Amino acid sequence: MEFLLLWADNIDDALCAARHLAPKILSFMAAFALFALTGFALLLAPHVTLAIIGLVLSASLIELVRRRRAALAHDRLNDD
Repeated sequence: MEFLLLWADNIDDALCAARHLAPKILSFMAAFALFALTGFALLLAPHVTLAIIGLVLSASLIELVRRRRAALAHDRLNDD
């Protein structure tokens, strides 16, 4: 009987740990899947894939510049 209680306690601990780590595990799996799909897309249609990658990178660069300018403007307003 004690063996079953220990087993149930271990199962409960494992489920709690899995629930706690699930977002990290799923995000890793999603990142790995995107990496694999990007490699596969580069093999099938390199021109289109590189154009999409360039578009995503340029959009993120434009967003970064916009945020920096907004932060600088916010700092200038607070300094006065």
